[in-house]
Amino acid sequence: MPIKEKINLNIFIPASLGVTLITLFLAQNTLEILVFIGVYLATLINLWILIHVVHTMILNPKVAKEGKQDKTKMLAFFIGKILVLFIALSLGVHFVGNKIIIPLLNYVTQIFIVSIAIHRKR
Repeated sequence: MPIKEKINLNIFIPASLGVTLITLFLAQNTLEILVFIGVYLATLINLWILIHVVHTMILNPKVAKEGKQDKTKMLAFFIGKILVLFIALSLGVHFVGNKIIIPLLNYVTQIFIVSIAIHRKR
């Protein structure tokens, strides 16, 4: 299932970019802007992996019927999610220090935005 069928992009894109622009206004120099954008891109990758796992491995009717998930694939996605966040936040701390809290708060806000924008079957 394509990502545009899983998430209402008319809600997600404006809200996500709006919050990220507010985050970017809090940056004081070009390096901080680049770090904030890098963490935002890592956030988008992380959210894509999350939605992919939920829809193809957990909510898939075939998987739900059989009750079997591919645990190796799930573990690989989980490790990928952790690595993406770890690398982005580690580089962020290295370059901007304590200001990493700003893109971290953006990450938490993005989780709320994607949860509001997810299509739900009625």
